[in-house]
Order: sequence, then C-alpha cells, then structure tokens
Amino acid sequence: MTSSPRTWLKLTVQCPAEQADNVSALLASCSAGGVEHGFTGFDQDSPWEEISVYLEQDDSLNDCLQAINDYLEYLRHQDPAIEIPPPQSEVITEQDWNAAWKKEFTPLAVTPGLIIKPTWETYAPAPGEQVIEMDPGQAFGTGHHASTRLALHLLKLVFADPKPPATVLDAGCGTGILAMAAALWGAEKVIAIDNDPLAVEATRFNSEKNQLDGVIKASLTPLKDLTEPFQTILANITADVLLDMAPDLVRLLKAGGHLILAGILAGAQEAEISHRFQELGLTIRQQPHQGEWAALLCQKVVEAQS
Repeated sequence: MTSSPRTWLKLTVQCPAEQADNVSALLASCSAGGVEHGFTGFDQDSPWEEISVYLEQDDSLNDCLQAINDYLEYLRHQDPAIEIPPPQSEVITEQDWNAAWKKEFTPLAVTPGLIIKPTWETYAPAPGEQVIEMDPGQAFGTGHHASTRLALHLLKLVFADPKPPATVLDAGCGTGILAMAAALWGAEKVIAIDNDPLAVEATRFNSEKNQLDGVIKASLTPLKDLTEPFQTILANITADVLLDMAPDLVRLLKAGGHLILAGILAGAQEAEISHRFQELGLTIRQQPHQGEWAALLCQKVVEAQS
C-alpha cells in the first residue's frame, strides 16, 4: 500500500519592514526549515517585506497559525493606519517542495556588476559582470535582503580604493556571500566565522564551488578568540549583537581599516549603533539606506604623528 506524500502549508506574511525581524523570528519558531524573505528588485525601496515559512501539517499547526494571526492583529492595533493583509497560504506536497523553494531563488544582481546565481540555474554574464554561484543549504542568506545589498555596496566602495584590503573578516558569515565577494574582488585572506555550524558548512561549500576556498577560511571560532587584526571587517547581523560585539570588532580592526555594519533598522537603532562605534573611536564615513534598513561604513582613523 502506497502512503500519501507529506504536505506542508506555505504561509506568506506581508508586514512593515521595521517589523520584519520580529515576524521572521515568530515564523521561524514555528518551523525547523527557516524562513524566506521576498525581494522587490535591486534599488527598489519598499516599506514592506514579504516573509514565507513552510509549516508541517501536524498537531501543532493550529497553535502556530493562531500565534501568527494574534501577532499580526497586535501590529494592526499598534498602528491602525497600516493595513496588514491576512497571511496567504498554499499547500505544498513533498514532491513539489524543492521546486517551490527553488523557483523563488533566481539569478540576482545584488550590486551592480555582481550576480548571485543558484547552483541549479544557468546564467550568461554580461561584459564586466562577475558571478557567485551558491546553494544556501539550511543557512541564512541568498542576497535578497536589503542589509546584504547595503553591505555589498559599501564593500565595493572599499575595494575601489587605490589600496584595497588584503585581509578581511566576515563576522557572522551566513552562507558566505560577503566573504566570497571580498575574495572575488581581490582580498588575499578572508576569515569567515559564525556560531551556526550550518552557516560554516554552507560557506565552505559555496567557497569551494566558486574556487575561492584557497582565500576563504570558515570556522566556528568565537570573535573574542581572534587576535590577528584585519584591514576590513564585515558584520551583517542584528543591532543587539553588533552592540555586544562592538569592543572586539574595534579591537580587531587595523588602524586606517574599514568596518562595515549592516542589519540595522534606520532611526533609533541606527543612531544607537552610530553613537556606540564613534564612542569607541571610529569615524562614520558613509551611512546608506534602502527602505527601512541602514548600514554604516566606519574607519579607524590613523592619528597624525606630532
């Protein structure tokens, strides 16, 4: 007797961008498979984000749906002027799982001249374009999120300098997009660290896939255990983690070096992060925005000799 294929409920939520992290965390708590962030296109700012999750249709499903609907209702009461639509749902069968997920991840221009291409897609680069081929596995990061694109924008500026950085640290590497971009643009040594074994595994896989594993070394080494200084440091995480990591990030940055911070909501978070890193002696060189997200390009200025 043949058993019926397993099914999942794909739930898609649209929410204000400033609530995306909270909604993502709630959806992720209902599923072991993580969440997907939608993308509106490069340089197309939007105050809204679309987040999807795949929920198993088991005894816990009703409780998860109730919790999600309760939170969206709470957001509606917080600001009645914002009309948050009800979640959209779609039943996905086991045999359609990979196809449903993969169709959302297509070749993407994450910054002008740099394309992120999934391993299962073909793409013919235009003259001057560079391509990173990747499979996110179960780690976070396909380049769709505004924070990643802001970080890449700033990283490209750093590498446009007449003396680009030779050594780079990617603190919280996820799938390794930022680390691979740094290696592709000319870094001689990139250290990629994360506290998630799945992220380290994904970064190693993607680095090998792009023949960048000779430059990139990914590991679970804690930030506090690093001692070697770097010319450029990348940290695309969340604001609270950036504040916790601030002393070590500054400690590991060489004099004259650049620190790129992303994963920051514009406004209060941005102001707090900016104040903290200036307090630690860094100078803010650029502060770009995309939608509700902000990033900072900081520099440890070399003091003039008297």
